[in-house]
Amino acid sequence: MVGGPAVMCEQLRHIAELGESRRIRVHVLPYSAGAHALQAGFLSLMWFEDMPPIAYAEGVNSGRLLEIPSVVRGCQELYDQALGDALSHRKTMGLLRSVAEDYEHEAQRADHP
Repeated sequence: MVGGPAVMCEQLRHIAELGESRRIRVHVLPYSAGAHALQAGFLSLMWFEDMPPIAYAEGVNSGRLLEIPSVVRGCQELYDQALGDALSHRKTMGLLRSVAEDYEHEAQRADHP
């Protein structure tokens, strides 16, 4: 938890709103999926009309633009594997709302002991 239950509630509801916008699909990868290659950082996969796809990988104190086609394909495979183990968008949205509600109740209890 970062910032307390009220902040967590607000953050999760914001993510849920983004997921409901139809521009962003949100998927939670549950802890039960176990360790995976993407847990150590951030990966962005990008496609363009006029150039080959690229990937951007970021971790603590580092970031790399990856352009070698075989490396980008490997990143896509890692992403696909993680997505395959993640909850569906619909289940993720339900989980986000449920956990946000739990944080909201926790915040209310803290405000009114």
